[in-house]
Amino acid sequence: MRARKMPRRREKVVRFFDCLLQRRFSEAERLLEEVRRRRWGGEEFKAGYLKALEGMLLSSRSGDERDFLNRAPFTPRDLKRYGREFRRITKMGVKPPFDQGYLTAWMDFISYRLGSQRSSKR
Repeated sequence: MRARKMPRRREKVVRFFDCLLQRRFSEAERLLEEVRRRRWGGEEFKAGYLKALEGMLLSSRSGDERDFLNRAPFTPRDLKRYGREFRRITKMGVKPPFDQGYLTAWMDFISYRLGSQRSSKR
């Protein structure tokens, strides 16, 4: 059985998350530019998604302890709770595409963190 190939944009986003957590900011920036140049989704959705990634990069780079990314505990239990909360927010009424993109980027990050923690335990 052949493994499913991950879409290139998704692959770039996963590599962006890797670089972000490994504090390889120059490479993360380069990957963010590659994601920005790709055509995908609606423009507003894409703008929201990219704004979330830019914020993650800026927050991680700054190390500001007031930012969610730098202060939140990222245990599996907390990650599941954050994921539930982001899903709850997205289901509350109609969200503009920008907001949907922004929240989707955060849900992708949460899923990535959960997956990377599971694979590191193997």
